[in-house]
Amino acid sequence: MVCTNNGGHAVCVPAIIFFFLMISKVNPKFNLLVVTLLILIPHSVFGQKNITEFSGYWKHRVSLFRNLPNPAGEICFLGDSITDGCEWRELTGLDQVTNRGISSDTGWGVLKRIEEVTEGKPAKIFLMIGTNDLDREKSVTEVRDQIRKILEFILRESPGTEIYLQSVLPVWDNTWGSRNNATINQLNKELLALVESTGVRWIDLASHFKDGTGSLRKDLTEEGLHLNGMGYKVWYSVIRKYLPSN
Repeated sequence: MVCTNNGGHAVCVPAIIFFFLMISKVNPKFNLLVVTLLILIPHSVFGQKNITEFSGYWKHRVSLFRNLPNPAGEICFLGDSITDGCEWRELTGLDQVTNRGISSDTGWGVLKRIEEVTEGKPAKIFLMIGTNDLDREKSVTEVRDQIRKILEFILRESPGTEIYLQSVLPVWDNTWGSRNNATINQLNKELLALVESTGVRWIDLASHFKDGTGSLRKDLTEEGLHLNGMGYKVWYSVIRKYLPSN
């Protein structure tokens, strides 16, 4: 799979298609072959905009999670690719830490798999979700309500779990699809109000990741959405006080 940026959207296509697209720019006679391949290759290999469709990667990760043991005193990091991209156990030095992030996941995906998380009755859950939902044309209200359902499920099924809802991080505008910082800021305001109504703990990560213009700091990312190593160190510095000492 080859991914490229096309008009602000991250577009992923099979490598063979990418190869012939490049050739067709040089020799137009390959255009018919490219069109044929686009018709024959299953839609599932391309990026999905339907929020209730889940990739093979998502299904594989969920299957893995369901077959892994739940450590005593589990501290679960739950979310999308921004959570998925970190080696949380190594970063925190805590053996009871688990990474339940899945690249491209949404509030809809988390709710669909949340039972796997709560069945182990974790001590703590650090949740960040919502940026991909906004890119899939869900409104701030819809995303907030979906996150409310996740929180309510955890509170009901694992009442002893401490829940930390983390604010959605800023991005580079006009780079990663239809999501933008104005909408992300609005969502974070709604999530803060949601936390106040549910008693869940709120962690304002976003303010630590913004530059003077409100965008994701360039020293913490390479492409405006995901974090580099320094970005995860900043994240850890913010949440460290909520973790047990090692």
